[in-house]
Amino acid sequence: MKKTIFISYDFGMKGDYEGLFKWLDENNAEERGYGIGIIKEYPCKPTIKTDIDFIKSVRNELKDKIKVGSNDRIYMIWNSFEVNKLKAGFLFGKSKQSPWTGYAQNNLFDHLDLDI
Repeated sequence: MKKTIFISYDFGMKGDYEGLFKWLDENNAEERGYGIGIIKEYPCKPTIKTDIDFIKSVRNELKDKIKVGSNDRIYMIWNSFEVNKLKAGFLFGKSKQSPWTGYAQNNLFDHLDLDI
């Protein structure tokens, strides 16, 4: 069985780009924007039947191929094994506060000095 997966990576300056890029190239990944690649035919072991098993398998493969630092992040999106929905999760790292937090005005009158 083969799966389509998206891989998003955020390594900073010291990340193992060479190891990750080699793995992406070995899997015929295509670039889909800064820090994002798609693997259209990622080979799955026939024993994998659940999303947890799949994410663990990909994570273990990457652990063997790249050096992951404490601040490195790799996120994967795939079509679920169990339901007909997209699934996503961090293979390494975790969410951070969004860089756009605070840009939207929550209340249009916050900046006005009105007695209402």
